[in-house]
Amino acid sequence: MKSTDCSLELLRRISRRRRSAKYGVESISEYVERRAGLLTPEQLDELRAKLPLLNVRFAAIAVPQFPHLQQQLKLLADFFEDTEDGAFPAWSDASQKETAFALDYTVKETDIIPDFIPEIGYADDSIIVRTVLSRHEDIFRDYCRFRKIRWSKISFAP
Repeated sequence: MKSTDCSLELLRRISRRRRSAKYGVESISEYVERRAGLLTPEQLDELRAKLPLLNVRFAAIAVPQFPHLQQQLKLLADFFEDTEDGAFPAWSDASQKETAFALDYTVKETDIIPDFIPEIGYADDSIIVRTVLSRHEDIFRDYCRFRKIRWSKISFAP
């Protein structure tokens, strides 16, 4: 079984146990797409206003099991800010909304796997972030060139 299949199965099992889980999803990608599509312009504006605080919170994430998460979140936060400011073209509404969803999801402590659970608390956050990066890989590759960041530094490893 591939790593992403294991990750998806883990999230499915956990989400079935949550009372708030109303709809099953076939994939993490579908979950991200569906939830990001629900974001309103007002919510995007709120997220934009909170970015400085979020960047501080992201910088404090130091989880050995997910060594690239902090770096990936910084890239997503910078991308969101640059697309909101018009410094970099978003290309698609989906890339911007899914980026916003991933950022917002990561700061919630009571998501599918609560962040305070040792060793696995950030597993779901990492999966969501990696899903957004992979769904819009071409855009993020271009963004990395724009910001003079080596794409290979933004690893898809957990």
